[in-house]
Amino acid sequence: MPRDNIPKTSLKKLGQFFTKTLDTNQDGLVNWTDFEHAVEAIVPKEDAEKNARLKILRKRVEQQFQKYFWDLCAVGDANNDGNIDLDEWLDVMNDIIGGLKEKNEFPEWYEGIFKALYRANEFLDERAVSRSEFANMLLSWDIEEDNAAKAYDFITESGKKKMDYKLFSEFIKKFFLCDTPKHPLNLGLD
Repeated sequence: MPRDNIPKTSLKKLGQFFTKTLDTNQDGLVNWTDFEHAVEAIVPKEDAEKNARLKILRKRVEQQFQKYFWDLCAVGDANNDGNIDLDEWLDVMNDIIGGLKEKNEFPEWYEGIFKALYRANEFLDERAVSRSEFANMLLSWDIEEDNAAKAYDFITESGKKKMDYKLFSEFIKKFFLCDTPKHPLNLGLD
């Protein structure tokens, strides 16, 4: 499948995003095991067993990740092996980036994962996420703190805009659309 919506300058960034945020065990494939690792990183099972609120949060994150994983497989698992490799994921991203260019919106199933990731964080105020909270969230994606801080400053215009989910969603969209090398939106992945 031609990937005419993905600029050549963005291929490395998207490959890094796949490896750092999705392929948690670094085996070159995304499968349910990777999502189990992500759930564990967000809400450790040991902590959830000791705290009812965390137990509910963990269950909710698991359910949201399961839905996202099966939705991803439905649109991207070309050979139906239960795994998404980098080529399959890039094909999915080609369609997603095409939709962003056309309508500036994610497919509902894809937007759902970012809502889940955002809400799984324990921000003091999710309508005004601080620079350090944003950096901590992206650290869980293996994004260096300095790169996360630069992206935060850029998207919030150095704090003039409040980082809420709407702005976070806008940031993610711009991340996928940005084809300018070394831009703060690239999170240092280029």
